[in-house]
Amino acid sequence: MSRVRLLVAIALIAGTGALATAARTPGRVPAAALDRLPYRLGEWQGRDAAALDGETLQVLGADAYLNRSYAGGAAAPVGLYIAYYAEPKPGVSVHSPLHCLPGTGWEPIEVATVALGAGHARRLVVRKNRDRALVLYWYSVHGRVLAGEVASKAWLLHDSVRFRRSDAALVRIVVPLAGGSTAAAEARALTLARDVLPHLSRLWS
Repeated sequence: MSRVRLLVAIALIAGTGALATAARTPGRVPAAALDRLPYRLGEWQGRDAAALDGETLQVLGADAYLNRSYAGGAAAPVGLYIAYYAEPKPGVSVHSPLHCLPGTGWEPIEVATVALGAGHARRLVVRKNRDRALVLYWYSVHGRVLAGEVASKAWLLHDSVRFRRSDAALVRIVVPLAGGSTAAAEARALTLARDVLPHLSRLWS
């Protein structure tokens, strides 16, 4: 194992212990009100999607979630999903779409990183049988826009020690690729993402 990989492994192990300690230490647990996200976002009009079933909710372990579709123009609606975790719990963490999508039959065929706001988001093209979709997701950690799991865990460790806050959220946008171009789908995903970003800080204290 290289020195860099060893240092990363040590940091992640230490981070897991620190986050568990922070969870046992009394402190302010931010409340989330994801339903405060407007249904009208720029040119987008949102509507609630079907509620997640009990088994899925148990696996996700989120303290709050939002599941909507947003329509804009003549193209197919875009899916928006936000899962909020107020504090770490044993066996529960923010689920990376790179790990959970294959479990539902969606295979990533392209993985990239794109700029978003002052940070970065992960961009995937996934397929399931003949269906394809573009997925854009990021971790929202106290105002930061982070594409990777390692970076999100590192900042959670930093903030749990410095501010006694270890809450985080996953924001995911899905655009169906029904004969449209990948570039057009990415543009739609980024447009909705930029409209969502200013509201995130108001959804949890």
